[in-house]
Amino acid sequence: MGMKSAFLWCLAISVQVAVSLASAQTQPITIGKLTYVGTAAESNGDGGVSAVSSYELSLDTTGITMEPISFSNAILFVKGTKQGSGAISTGLGCGVPPEEGPCHLIFQGGPSSAGFVLAPCASLNKENLTQNCISIAVQLVSSTANHFSFALANGGQFCAYGINNTFLQSVSDQAALDPHCDAQGFCQGASVPIVLHAAPARSCSQ
Repeated sequence: MGMKSAFLWCLAISVQVAVSLASAQTQPITIGKLTYVGTAAESNGDGGVSAVSSYELSLDTTGITMEPISFSNAILFVKGTKQGSGAISTGLGCGVPPEEGPCHLIFQGGPSSAGFVLAPCASLNKENLTQNCISIAVQLVSSTANHFSFALANGGQFCAYGINNTFLQSVSDQAALDPHCDAQGFCQGASVPIVLHAAPARSCSQ
């Protein structure tokens, strides 16, 4: 290959890489929601009653990505405790057959003596529940724990961080997360969108 041909070949490669990087989307995308559903007083089987909290992780990239996004783990953190889901995806049934509905994972928190891994987000005094969670978090870990890319529905590429953290926090005028429950115990829940922010495109091309 002559010097001129080699130069043109390198130039073509440079242009191709530049076009590829330019087509990568840098705007964040929303892929789901983290919700503190609420806390209820439930019988613990020995005549006592305990506070049991429910947390929901919903994932859906329909119309956003060409294929579901896979993660090696989704880890929920509540008051110094944590629990993982194992491998999941944003597809139907969280990518775990035979479920075919939207991806909704329910975690529960309660007293460790009753076998719960996560802590509850409220304390129970007689019949009164007091909310006491300032924040909860979910961590989505990529299949390799490294930055990764996937195709968007519009044909572009998105480079995502290997570890994505989402925090659900109480608002400034509240002492704790408020799931907005009525007198009958029906709760609206407190939630926050799960957003993936774009990592530098070059970090996914290495």
